[in-house]
Amino acid sequence: MPDSDETALERERDFLFVSLADLEAEHAAGNLKEADFAKLRSHYVARAAGSIRALRAAGGEAGADERHAEAPARSARSWRLVALWVLGIGLVATVAGATLADFSGSRGATGQLTGGIRESVRSRLFDAREATGDQDPDRAIAIYDDVLTDEPSNAEALAYRGWLTFLSGDALLARDFVEEAVAADPSFPDARVFAASLALSAGEPLVAGDHLDAFERIDSPSFISQLVESQQLDLRVAEAAGPAAVSLVAPLLQGAAYDPAEIPVRHVSVAADHLAATGRLEDGLALFSAMLSSAGDDPDVLVELAWFLARASVGVEAGMAAAGSYLDAVIEADPTRPDALVYRAMVRFQLDDRQGAAADLAAYDAAEVVRRDLDRLISETELRDVLAE
Repeated sequence: MPDSDETALERERDFLFVSLADLEAEHAAGNLKEADFAKLRSHYVARAAGSIRALRAAGGEAGADERHAEAPARSARSWRLVALWVLGIGLVATVAGATLADFSGSRGATGQLTGGIRESVRSRLFDAREATGDQDPDRAIAIYDDVLTDEPSNAEALAYRGWLTFLSGDALLARDFVEEAVAADPSFPDARVFAASLALSAGEPLVAGDHLDAFERIDSPSFISQLVESQQLDLRVAEAAGPAAVSLVAPLLQGAAYDPAEIPVRHVSVAADHLAATGRLEDGLALFSAMLSSAGDDPDVLVELAWFLARASVGVEAGMAAAGSYLDAVIEADPTRPDALVYRAMVRFQLDDRQGAAADLAAYDAAEVVRRDLDRLISETELRDVLAE
């Protein structure tokens, strides 16, 4: 089977898995009529089974099974592995994060809300999802266009109109729709995931990384995060972002002054991580030196530098203490900054300050922020479990 055919099957399979999870959630919340739920679930299950059979026949599903078998190793990653720059990374453009709009109101055979009122935007969005499930993208697109006539800034309609446009082969127009969705609602998780996938496909991994970074801070259904992780979207973006970031910061390595208006701190940090992971630790430190020279009071710079030093200084007390001092300064100015608290907890643990590490984790928990990246770090290093011993 040609790669394009196999990729199409994988995208369809992923879309159907997302749809099934979404349907279950909507049904459990009472937002779907029993008849609608049963019809769509039966339809999606049958199509998903067909996609899996086709992939297995082509050898693709076996490969997917091998990839998923690697997941336990990823979740069991320890602090020592993190410190040794296990930054292996990689990404697949996949349909991810489909959220059915709340389905409210009762509809008759005509699809109109009872009382003769024109279909609500919510119910039309549901119809578009149903059309997509029926493999009728043209009808789905027509419905999304109808919604956008009434609500030009409807983030869900823009995002899914864009994704269907991408699947139809028009990547440029697709990005226009999806970026409009992000602008309309920066906290809509589906749009962020689509935007990341499209940016990566367009050869812009740093832009893709920015969208995923924002996604990590959005409260979203757990299955969206699970799909991003299972398909290694984050890892693939990071794998491509490293070399791209190194190219971007090349002038800094040649002595140019750092200007945060031209290169975001996050991109310099990505470059430093990639350099360290490829045996160029000193060049990574040189990038932070450049940032300190012109933006030494920027807390983002200090936090990123501290975490870089901490990972490079396992077993080296002086380096770990230096990392801690930078984090102390940031937390003194902003006691609830989540990344600084988690990183300092890691540093304090390495310095045998278990009480201080526990206090920082407690402060992070008390902040009640959405930071899935930090939650994963805590889980992967097993810090909570170790501190509880």
